[in-house]
This record gives sequence, C-alpha cells and structure tokens, in this order.
Amino acid sequence: MNRLIGIMADSHGDLYALKAGVALLTKMGCSVLYHLGDICDSTRPDTVEPCLDVMRNHGVLAVKGNNEHAVFVNFSEGGSMILSDACAQFLKGLPLVRQWRDAVFTHSLPFERELGLSAMVRTMGDMEAMAFFETHPHSILFRGHSHIPGVVRLENKKSVSVPVNCGEYVELEWKRPCIVTCGALTGGVCMVWDTDSDRVFFLDGVS
Repeated sequence: MNRLIGIMADSHGDLYALKAGVALLTKMGCSVLYHLGDICDSTRPDTVEPCLDVMRNHGVLAVKGNNEHAVFVNFSEGGSMILSDACAQFLKGLPLVRQWRDAVFTHSLPFERELGLSAMVRTMGDMEAMAFFETHPHSILFRGHSHIPGVVRLENKKSVSVPVNCGEYVELEWKRPCIVTCGALTGGVCMVWDTDSDRVFFLDGVS
C-alpha cells in the first residue's frame, strides 16, 4: 500500500499555496494526498473553481470544512448560483469524516453523528480529546481548522500535548491514540505521514 501519505489543510482559497503544497508532497513521494478542509474561503468565491480544479486534477481526497459548507450554501443551492454544477456537486459530496485503516481524517472534530455540521467548527479541547481517545483507543486523528500544528496523546488518563518542531519527525507508534493537527497551508505548513514507520514529518516554508 501507499507508504507515504501527504496531508494538508486550510488553504482558504489561496491557489498558490494549494498548488505549492500539492507539488511539494508529490515531490516527496506521497502517492495519496489528503486535504483536511477549508480548501475554499467563503469571502473569496472567485477562487473556488480554480482551487477545486487542482483538487480534482491531482485526485486529492478531502473532507468538508466550514468554508466549503458556506460556499455551497451561499453560492449554489438557493444562493447566487455562481458555481458550476461540477463544483457544486464536488462540495456537496465532501464527507465530514474519512477513514483509512486506523486513521481518521476530519476538519476539526470527528463526531459527525453527535454534532452534525457543527463538528467542523467546534474546538478540540481536553474533553473532546478524551472523547476521541475513549472511542478510538488505537487510532490517529488527523485534523485541521486550528492552523497550529501539534500532537496530543493520552498519558495517565489525561490528554498531553507533544512538542512539535517543523522539519523534524514525530514518532506516533507509541503515542496511540493520538490527535495530530496539521497546520495551515496559508501559514506554509503541511506534513507527511510515513505509514511504515508510523511517524509524521511537519514541513514548513511551503512555497
């Protein structure tokens, strides 16, 4: 299977940052790419079509962020209809959560059944982290939304933040269950998950 998985989040309609992230992760050998939401920005509807073209052309797997939801509601169904049918269907079809093996991918919180659409914007605090650890005791949650890269793991029945330095690997094998926040493409950050060694490499300076 695919040993290296590229993960990015929060490009917010910045076509240059999105293209740069895709190019860098592909260059590093990632054959599967995930975007953890807020591909678009609801205040920049003119950038939606070109950003989604990049996503489709490179086969990037994505989850729905709050900006994708806002764009769809405001500019397609019942809105001003500025989106093409293809883009509207792409946004409409984005899931709130994706899973691959024991990995969960979402924009903010993975509790779509409990929270519905508000899961995209609710904060990941200690209570939410502990709820994930309880329901997914052997899993990794990859998320975006906060724009700040970080790792949280379970230790002595408490959620503990693990220091993250861009340009370095963070070992995940002995930290499961854990929560990995990607950081934002708008801040020049994305990451690579090596599924063989079970570690993530945070990249900054995406350009």
